Order: sequence, then structure tokens, then C-alpha cells
Amino acid sequence: MKLSCIPVTYFDAISSGRMPVERWLDFAAELGLDGVECGPLLIQPLGPVSAARFRKLAEARGLEVSNYTGYSDFTHPDSEVRARELEHVRANIRLALELGAPSLRVLTGQQRPEVSRRDGVDWVVESIRRAADEAARAGLRLNLENHTKAFTWTHFDFAIRGEVFLEILDRLKDAPVGVQFDIANPLVAGEDPLALFERVRERIGYVHVNDVARPGVFEFVHAGTGVAPIRQVLAELRRQGYQGWVGIEEASRTGEEGFRKAVAFSRQALTAAD
Repeated sequence: MKLSCIPVTYFDAISSGRMPVERWLDFAAELGLDGVECGPLLIQPLGPVSAARFRKLAEARGLEVSNYTGYSDFTHPDSEVRARELEHVRANIRLALELGAPSLRVLTGQQRPEVSRRDGVDWVVESIRRAADEAARAGLRLNLENHTKAFTWTHFDFAIRGEVFLEILDRLKDAPVGVQFDIANPLVAGEDPLALFERVRERIGYVHVNDVARPGVFEFVHAGTGVAPIRQVLAELRRQGYQGWVGIEEASRTGEEGFRKAVAFSRQALTAAD
């Protein structure tokens, strides 16, 4: 398994230009990471550099781009808005290819109060199926994440509860859709990550290492200091022969020290899983 990181803690600083992308990538290389994960706030139009430039800067430091983390929202009741979201995913497919990333994250969308579970599931399944087919034709793996809440969203993820996430995956069992499994996110909903892991383990194509201090709280701490079963999940993945990326989602807002501790813990957990 290869180790990567997405610097959520530094998103604002990088997108605003207060922290040059080069400084983040220098730090990632210093940490000994195999790769870095990319998202919209790190590249244009929201970030400071083009996708091609980000890839070149990463490769110059011996780093691969492990994944492109998109923010699709397919639960809007307006079909024209959902169609625009699909166009955004198509654009993300092109960005992922330009970055040299092997995979692309998609989300279901927001848990809007006016949208029924049945309608939401139908819209999500239809949209992700179309996106997955296009990604597969481009040679990309499309992975749906068990997600909590995007920084620009009003509501939590439509599929934050495991039963909804599993219903959508079951409806997509014949589509080229994998799972981006976030180890901590089920805890935000007060659920057991290991129970969800057992249901999706064979479809996992990317892993997010994240941590929370206690169940039911939407507040992340650096990996290894909370209650997420990170060691157990990584050990089970190793046992089943998973050879893909493990990406640290560093969102503890504790600066460089948070990154150093999260990477050290994750590397030790990967070593212990061997």
C-alpha cells in the first residue's frame, strides 16, 4: 500500500495564495509520502496552478498524484442542476487525466429536507452510473465515498448513513463504481466503521485515513488520537491483498505538527499490517 495525503488543513492558505503549492509539495516530500491527493482548491480555477503544473511540481519532488477528490451533488430537485453537476464530473475526469491520477472521487450530494430517500437514490444512481461509464472509458476508476459534509454544503451527505450508502452501491453493483472508504466518517453519524467496512471491503478502491475524538461529533483530530479503527481496517485490507492508495485526510487544523503525527502514525499502522 502506498501513502498519500490531502491537506485539508491547508486548503484555505493554498487557494488564497498565502501558502504556495510548492511549499506544500516540499513538505509532503519531506514527510516521505509516496504521493499527494489533489482537490479543487489546489488547482485552477479555485487554486493557484493548473492541473498540468501541479503534476509537474509533484513529479519533480518524486510524488505521484494519487487521486482527484471531487464534490459532486446529485440530489438537487432541479434536473437541470443535476445535469450541470454531471458536466462538472466530466470536467473532473479530464482534470484527473491531466493530473495523472488513477482515480476520481464522487459524492452522492446533500441531504436536502425536501428530497425523499427514494427520489434521491434514483437521481444519484442514474447520475453516477453515467459518470462511471465515462470514467471507465477514459481509463479512470470512479469511487463513491461514504462522506460527511463538504465545506461549501449546507447539509450533510445524502448517504451519510450506512443503509443509504449501501442501497446506492447495491443499485450500482453492475456499474464500474468502487468505494472510497473513509475510516472515520461513519463515526460522525454514530455508526460503526467496521460494520460498513465488512459490507464494502471487496469494492474499496481508495482509502481515507481520518479520525474523530468521539462518535457523533463532526470534528476531526489527527490520525491516531481519536477512536477510528484505523489499525484494524488497514490490517484487514492487507489480509485481503489490497495494494492501492491510503490517503491521509489531514483536517485537524493543528499545523505542521498534525501532519507529522498523522503521517508517522499511518506509516506505523501500515508497517504493522504487513
